[in-house]
Amino acid sequence: MSVEGDALVLTGRLPDGVETEGATLRLDLSLGPLVHVHVPHLTPEEGQVAGDFVFRSPAIVLADKAVMIAILPDVEDVDAADGYRVWVDYDHGRRRVEIGVGAYDVEGHTFFRRKPLLGRGQRFRLRAHVIASARREDLLDPYRRVAAFCWSRWGAPRLARGSVLGGPVSRYLEHVVRWAFSDDGWGKEVWQHVADSPSAGAPVFIVDVTRHPSVPPAERTWREPRSIWNQAWFSTQRVANGLLRYARQAGRLDLEARAKEMTNLSLSAPQTEGLFPAVLRCREPLGWDQARWTSSDRRPPGASAEACHLVDAAFTARMLLEWETLTGDEVAVAYARRFADRLLALQRPSGAFPGWVEPNGAVAAELLEGPESAVSVSLLFELGARGAGEVYREAARRGARFLESAVREARWEDFETYYSCAPWGAADQLGRRVRRNGVFKQNTLSIAWCAEALLRAFADEGRGCHLALARRCLAELSLYQAVHDPPFLTAPALGGFGVMNGDCEWNDARQSLFAPLLLEAHAVTKDEQLFERGVAALRASFTMMYCPENRRLARAYEARFPSFGPESYGFMMENQGHAGSDEIGTFTIFTWGNGSALEAAAKVRDLYPRAYERAFPGG
Repeated sequence: MSVEGDALVLTGRLPDGVETEGATLRLDLSLGPLVHVHVPHLTPEEGQVAGDFVFRSPAIVLADKAVMIAILPDVEDVDAADGYRVWVDYDHGRRRVEIGVGAYDVEGHTFFRRKPLLGRGQRFRLRAHVIASARREDLLDPYRRVAAFCWSRWGAPRLARGSVLGGPVSRYLEHVVRWAFSDDGWGKEVWQHVADSPSAGAPVFIVDVTRHPSVPPAERTWREPRSIWNQAWFSTQRVANGLLRYARQAGRLDLEARAKEMTNLSLSAPQTEGLFPAVLRCREPLGWDQARWTSSDRRPPGASAEACHLVDAAFTARMLLEWETLTGDEVAVAYARRFADRLLALQRPSGAFPGWVEPNGAVAAELLEGPESAVSVSLLFELGARGAGEVYREAARRGARFLESAVREARWEDFETYYSCAPWGAADQLGRRVRRNGVFKQNTLSIAWCAEALLRAFADEGRGCHLALARRCLAELSLYQAVHDPPFLTAPALGGFGVMNGDCEWNDARQSLFAPLLLEAHAVTKDEQLFERGVAALRASFTMMYCPENRRLARAYEARFPSFGPESYGFMMENQGHAGSDEIGTFTIFTWGNGSALEAAAKVRDLYPRAYERAFPGG
């Protein structure tokens, strides 16, 4: 090992034709009780490592009351690795950081385990950058300093090289609407007409390659029974708002009508004392006439299918407020206020809001008080800012005080953390730190929601602590944003986001949610890095689309699905790298993929035109 500037340098040669464990740089740190801990990926068992497959902005961040230390493998060295992989590990009990050159296997859905590597005499060089500080601002928020280092060293130079998109964004947007709404695309499969009076419909929740127009109708199958969602992930109303914006920008009255039908469907969800369900499920083979409203199946054992998931309902209510801003539709506001009035009665003494509420008023024990509350807090602040009543602002302020504690603990637990495709820890980790790593299992949605709520708290009261905590959230969120383009991924990754510290995705559709948030934060702080990150996230929202403009990805799609051609331009997988594999995915979720990207672009064009022009020069 040697020292080069701010970096420790691991160099050597792997033996030729001999199995080796590789080389390891080990640091045993003398630190007191830690106030802050961040790892790029969980390693709950001895022998597990955080593989370079999840090195988006790879940093181990540790801080006690006297000093903060961050150790980061250099992503340029990682990308240049020849026949070996790089990994990191943090053992919290020993305060031990390890960075290694060698090999690992994907273990299960989410983890990586070291294994021997057969060397072939190749040389290796790996820098590990060390950032240390005793400054008070860095002890309070060590993430911002680390995120700034990652962006200035790796992200910003790559962004400056120009767009990763192979054509004007207008062409990408045309692909989306043609694929989803036209008969010469997949429109007959995607659009679901649900009711006539008032006319209501929406894109189906999920459609996969078995619905390709070339498949004979008798042989077509649904990946799962047809449904339409208004949930904090898969929000039909959010995309309706974006479709309306785009329709006005493009002069498309037909798309305005579609957006209105989608909103009619949102407003048809039955309210009971303000609460309402999130998912309309078609009863096959009876059709939409016999459809049934229910809750999302991304829920814990303690919640029934009839329980209202408050974060889903609060998100929909916020989108309805936005719809009213765009259209003047007072029915949408009335619907949202009925839900908000019930929220007031459900607020807990801590200021939090429960996760799931049954029809009889019982609440589930899981996520009883957690950062999902942030979406309800934002809703109440937004109603208060409209002059709807001081009672909403008072409740929102109590909720913001609760969020302060969640942020300081970095307790980013929400429904996706445990009740989706990466459920590790659902049985025994809820509300507990992973012992070996010293952190909670974390999900990026919670981080973004809290940042958004705290920005609204700052706008409401002007308290500097709220802005500081919002910026801390955004910095921690930024450590999940890719600052490079790994060679093992098909699509460019710069600016895209991962999901959590217990899953493997890159370029996940949530980046289309995060782009406007980063740009909003830039408008408040004037931090140019937030602006650039927002621009990069907005571009990344389109990199997973099958279309001729994304040449390399298009070739990969066509190699797996030879039937794909112009009729499928706009088909878009929600992410890449899922489960530690770069295999091309088989499905599109309109509200968490191509439609989500369209919404983000249309919203940014309306609200942040300078960012839109920077992201998409030439339009």
